[in-house]
Amino acid sequence: MRNSEFILNKKGKNKEFSAYKVFKQLLSYVQNERKRLIFGIFCSLFNAVFYVLGSIYIGYVFRNYFEVIFTNSDPNYAIANFDVFHFCIDLIILGGAFILYGIFRYIESVIYIRISYNQATRMRQEVMEKLIKMPISYYDKQKAGDLISTMINDINNVSNTLMNTLNQFFSSFFNVVISICIMFMISSVLTLIAVPMSLILFGLSLLVIRRAQPYFVKVQDCFGKMNAFVEENIANIKVTNSFDREKLVFDQFKLITQEIKRTAYKGDLTARSVDPWFGFTSYFVNLAVSAIAVAFYFAKIKVYGMSYFGANADGTASGGLIITFVALNWNFMGPFNTLLNINFSLQVGIASSNRIFKLLNLNPNKDHTEDIFLEKINGEIEFKNVFFRYSKKSKKYQLNDASFTVKPGQTVAIVGPTGAGKTTIVNLLSKFYDYESGSITVDSHELRHIDTENLRNLVSVVLQDSFLFNDTIKWNLTMGNEKITDEEIKEAAKLTGAEHFINQFPNKYETKIENNGTNLSQGQRQLLNITRAILANRNMLILDEATSNVDSQTEKVIQNSLLKLMENKTSFIIAHRLSTIKNADMILVVDNGYIIERGTHKELLNRKGFYYNLYSSSFK
Repeated sequence: MRNSEFILNKKGKNKEFSAYKVFKQLLSYVQNERKRLIFGIFCSLFNAVFYVLGSIYIGYVFRNYFEVIFTNSDPNYAIANFDVFHFCIDLIILGGAFILYGIFRYIESVIYIRISYNQATRMRQEVMEKLIKMPISYYDKQKAGDLISTMINDINNVSNTLMNTLNQFFSSFFNVVISICIMFMISSVLTLIAVPMSLILFGLSLLVIRRAQPYFVKVQDCFGKMNAFVEENIANIKVTNSFDREKLVFDQFKLITQEIKRTAYKGDLTARSVDPWFGFTSYFVNLAVSAIAVAFYFAKIKVYGMSYFGANADGTASGGLIITFVALNWNFMGPFNTLLNINFSLQVGIASSNRIFKLLNLNPNKDHTEDIFLEKINGEIEFKNVFFRYSKKSKKYQLNDASFTVKPGQTVAIVGPTGAGKTTIVNLLSKFYDYESGSITVDSHELRHIDTENLRNLVSVVLQDSFLFNDTIKWNLTMGNEKITDEEIKEAAKLTGAEHFINQFPNKYETKIENNGTNLSQGQRQLLNITRAILANRNMLILDEATSNVDSQTEKVIQNSLLKLMENKTSFIIAHRLSTIKNADMILVVDNGYIIERGTHKELLNRKGFYYNLYSSSFK
């Protein structure tokens, strides 16, 4: 297999990621911010500690200042012995604990938000870097809108999942652990009653939430389909309107949106139903635990707790101990509910992560190394017994046993009927695809081993469909290369005749091109495309139907410019018009994937073969 195929890591399997694996992989993404993450975790620990301490201190205040009121029969005793000063001090300490909880809670939120947005940016950059390095064959099988949906919607979902997970998981986890530890010290018996009930309730809720995960996966896939559908139809809106297919397109769009609504409704209904159910049942669990704790108090049952928290000498509970335990139990259930919400967020994150990680794990499947870097191309090209097909499943080859040699500086014209394999030859030469067998050499170097980026920096390509970026004319001509001077730009534009219409714009070369050149004619766009190739000034040139979108009058303007452009350059011209084909050093005649004739224009006409018939019918 060659780089016309692509693979996924882990033996190419598109695995579904469990909540644990997503959480683990998301955490692996923050390794480069380890210090910030550790600081955030410490803030989570401290906010949990101060929250639990505040809950404990409520029991302490009750035990020291109010329990005596209920236990002493003398009504004047409490008034006479109430320590107002220390009571105020304890209230300040209690308030301080909750204030510190709020401060650390705020700091951890700021840290985790920054981490999540940093990682979303990093993830987008890595996905984009991966996509621009994928072979063209990958995009033959993908929908642009689906990839855009992954870049925007899915990464936003994962960013939110990461933010919610970091922001809530650690503080909730520490809260639960600290609460359980303190509850054991307060009363091991009551804790052994309360904790299992809560864990069973939490486990059942998790099972229900996870049943919703397949729906979220399907929803994200549907969003990808919708984006692809919208992108395709907006790009081809003229065709839709020309054939009066607006109603059909809208009906198809309605079907997609209805599917999203049904699937999202089922997923949300399943997952969100847990929240009221958990809230309702946890409320009764808390009431049951509170009732049991109060029963222990009145029945004088031993609670096996520490005297510091209010356990009496005989092992029974004081009123302060019961209040502290009940407060911690309610506090203990809150983080469980938070953890459930995190799991709900993870289900959405899992669905999006599956799509993102499929892109992040993509790699061109190369069975060769690209270790050759060329400073320049002399232009000696050789195809030797080259076979190629766009799909490995197809029995038909787009190029069959192709062999030819081009000397430096020669111009080669490739002609033939539609679908014959003309563009395939230059696609292979540009490394848009990799040949299946045979050999292609550039200056005696095997094409496969030449670094792709290095090769493309040495070759200028002018395609039939010109593409312009939403930037200025100047930027499009230079492609951001600041080394090209304004004088060189104007000289190249003069050479192609593009300066005529450029100077008609108020801002001239600083004119902003709109939406791939909608403010330009097809001919003007192609003139800019050719001017761009002249400015690139590379030793090898590929013209793929370069003037097919240019009218006859405009073609005459640029014909001489193209001849000058091709001087001392190895040039490949596909189905160019008569004048350039006649001047070619060699013409390759391609039909059904085979090179059936080769020679100069005069030689091929004298043979009176396929080219003679093609010339007589099409070029005459």
